[in-house]
Formats: sequence, C-alpha cells, structure tokens
Amino acid sequence: MCLRSALLHSFLAVGWLVGAASPVPAQQPPAPGAASEAPVAEPDPQQRVVVSVDEAKLTVADVENILQTLPLQSREYYSGPGRHLLPQYLVRMKVLSEEAQKQKLDQQPEIRNAIGIATESILADAARRQIAQKIAAPEDLVAQLYQARKKEFEEVRLRRILIRTEESILSQTSVANRPPLSSADARKKLEEFRRQILEGADFAELARANSDDGASAPSGGDLGFVNYLTLIPPIAQAADRLAAGDVSEVIPTAFGMELIQVVEKRIQPLEQVRSQLEATLRQGKLEEKLQELQNQHKIFVDAEYFAPQAGAPAPFGTMAAPGGAPSGR
Repeated sequence: MCLRSALLHSFLAVGWLVGAASPVPAQQPPAPGAASEAPVAEPDPQQRVVVSVDEAKLTVADVENILQTLPLQSREYYSGPGRHLLPQYLVRMKVLSEEAQKQKLDQQPEIRNAIGIATESILADAARRQIAQKIAAPEDLVAQLYQARKKEFEEVRLRRILIRTEESILSQTSVANRPPLSSADARKKLEEFRRQILEGADFAELARANSDDGASAPSGGDLGFVNYLTLIPPIAQAADRLAAGDVSEVIPTAFGMELIQVVEKRIQPLEQVRSQLEATLRQGKLEEKLQELQNQHKIFVDAEYFAPQAGAPAPFGTMAAPGGAPSGR
C-alpha cells in the first residue's frame, strides 16, 4: 500500500475526510453560589488536538492510529526524522479534499468507486480483526502441534573446516593468501585432517589454522547453534546422521570441500517456540473461519482473466487479500 493510499484509509477511518470532528462543548463556569464540583480530572493526553483545519480536528490518538496504518518504512520515517513533515501532509490533504468536494469531484464515478474500495478495505480489515480476537490457541493443541513439528525445532552446534576449490563460488575470494585448490587436492587435504582428528587432533585448532571460512575460522570453525532448516542440504543431511563429537566424511558443496563436526544437538523447548505455535494455530483457525464465511456466498472467478501473465516478478510486500495470505506469492 502506498503512503497516499494508507493515509486515505486512515483519514476515512477517523473522519478527517468525510466531515469535521464533532465540537467539544465548552465547559460552563459554575453559577454564583453553587456548590463546588468534584475536582476536574486531568485531560486525556491522547485527546490533545495536534492538527486542525477550521472545525476539523485530529488528536494525538488519531495521528497515532494513522501512523500505525502506514508501511513500516514510512511509519518509521514519519515517527522519527520526518515527523515535522506529517502535519503539512495532513493539512494539505484536508484542504484539497474540501476543495474537491466544492468542485463536486467526489461525485465523479471513478472517485466514488475509489472511496467505496477504501471503505470496503477498512471494513474488511475491521471484520478480520474482530474474528481473530475471538480465536484462542488452547494449551493442549499447542502441545500437540509442538510434538508434531518437533523436528523443525531441532538445532545443532557445528564446527566447520572449509577448503575452497577452483570450481567453487568462493574461488575468487582471497583468504589468508591461500589460493583455491583443485577438488581432488582439497578432498585429499581434508581426508588427512579427518585422519588426524580421529587419532586425537583438535578439530578447532585445525579449523583455526586451515579453514577458508573467514567468519568461523578464528573461533575454531564454530558456527554456533543453527536450525537444520537453515543449512544447505548436504550439510544438514550429514549433521543429521552424526552424533555429538562425530566428524563427517568430506562433503562437496558449492563453497568447496568441507568437514563438519557435531558439537551438540538440542531441541528448542516448548516455551521458547510457544508464541510461534500459537500464531500458527490462530492463523489456521482464522483461515478456516474466513473460508466458512466465504462459502456462505455465491462466488464466480473468471480463471482465464486472472491467469498469471508474463512480466515483472511480484514486488516485495505483494498485496494480500483482506484476512488472507498475499495473493501474489
């Protein structure tokens, strides 16, 4: 959603574009001789008026709501270094919208259609939020999902020795003035390291002195704990077969030839991934409820018209259907 569109949605929601805010009645002074009233409560900071055009007003709460609807990059900018520019945009939007109404531009079919689309989008988002708020993630279902997906939460701590090869994607990278080796020579070198390790040599010392992985070599090849799903397949498969302390055979990868050692394996505890599992359950239930709601209507979609077309790839942040996954991904 572009900034202008996001702001339009926000203004429609708070009433900035469709009319002035209702005036707040002025507080009348007490009549002479009247009994003193209870102490007046401190004004709500959220109701402080920070922008006004004639009788139309925006409060702190209104502006904060507007900011929350903006794309992340715009929200961060207008909440920080560009904060002083937001009032000008809000004021001009109001002034121009009033001018458009004077010129009866809001009666033009394309404008009425755009306002209708914006209104439907706001209502759809509100309905989705209301449905989502009523969805729970029971503890027993969270525990069941954790057990079913436990493999996804397995982590392994690895050490690595990498020898670049002439065919690898790192062949042009300079590491400690060592040239890349042929695949055969790299394999032979790592096989010798493996023999030494099995006879008692320290994997970390060999990695520190010989690995072409500049990031991990200084720490003895230690990659820390990593999730199996983040590893390239050859490394993940080798690590899965090894027990703690074991050293792999030589593994050819796109980076060269590698040896890995499994230091430790663990599974992330339920408490560490609970919020992720709860979100998954809620999203699944939300999709079910949205589909149930959709099934109550007679729907036609012209598949030929909406067939994918050749052209540019979908941009990051492709438009999502209200309450659903991104429609272009």
